[in-house]
Amino acid sequence: MKFNKIFTLALSLLVATAAFADGADKPSPEERTKRDYTSWLPAQGDMSIGFSLDPVNTLLGTMFKDSETTPSFDVTGDPLLNQKLPNSLVSIMGTYMLTDNLGIRANLGFGLYIQNYNAYAINDAAVMLDPLSNAKVIDQFGYKSFSGSFALGVEYRLGKRAVQGVFGGGLNYACGSSSINFAYGNAITKMNQNPSISVPSLYQSVVPYLPSARPLSIQSASLIHAVGAYGSIGIEWFVAPKVALGANVNIGLYYEFNPARAEVYEGWNTITETHTIHTELVAPANHSFQFGTDNIGANLYMAFYFGTK
Repeated sequence: MKFNKIFTLALSLLVATAAFADGADKPSPEERTKRDYTSWLPAQGDMSIGFSLDPVNTLLGTMFKDSETTPSFDVTGDPLLNQKLPNSLVSIMGTYMLTDNLGIRANLGFGLYIQNYNAYAINDAAVMLDPLSNAKVIDQFGYKSFSGSFALGVEYRLGKRAVQGVFGGGLNYACGSSSINFAYGNAITKMNQNPSISVPSLYQSVVPYLPSARPLSIQSASLIHAVGAYGSIGIEWFVAPKVALGANVNIGLYYEFNPARAEVYEGWNTITETHTIHTELVAPANHSFQFGTDNIGANLYMAFYFGTK
């Protein structure tokens, strides 16, 4: 079962339990209005731990480009065009209350996505021996991506009832990297300079002496980095003592640095008459400033508070 589905189920069970407990004595509307929620709310010295209920809408889901969908290797298309960072980031946060209303909040996010895809290609060696052969070899494509983030800030709470307004801000840092690797069942040789592969469109004329080269890897030279500041506004609904469901919207200004990107190819060198591996620089390092309503940390979350006194 997917991560968010597990939390959705947990959320449903928690809300149902809270509703049952809250309605057991069937208080009147007036009694409910006058109810004292002091023991439900966080107090000075309390600590909390929270988990994202909607990891798709977290910081790295928006900080890095082309992260709306997971990578997909389609034999009818071109895997080179499908580089994407993961969008299923797990977000964990913690809070320490300096007073009943003021707290320090930290958020740690991380994500790891690995996908392997295998496809059949014609076995050229078998076909050379028997033109009617239907033998196959396997081409392998592998995608790997890592992402992480850390945010530290302060929050201020308003309200004494079961729903509190939560306002805050702070600093955040994020990083990530991704790569695609290729392995082929048919080797490049003098007798077979353009072997069969499962995705023929991968062949490219990288340099004049490699008229037909196929990729071995596509990767960033180092991590993508992003650092910035954010402001946040949201609410927390306490469905049980010291247990809250939260939602927030963030606005942030951050600086992003993308390292140079290189691609590694192999092909038959028409000058040296040898199998050659070539590294092609395809994108220089670049940087940018961005300002907008990016979601930093958990956008929808569940938080549990614990007293330390």
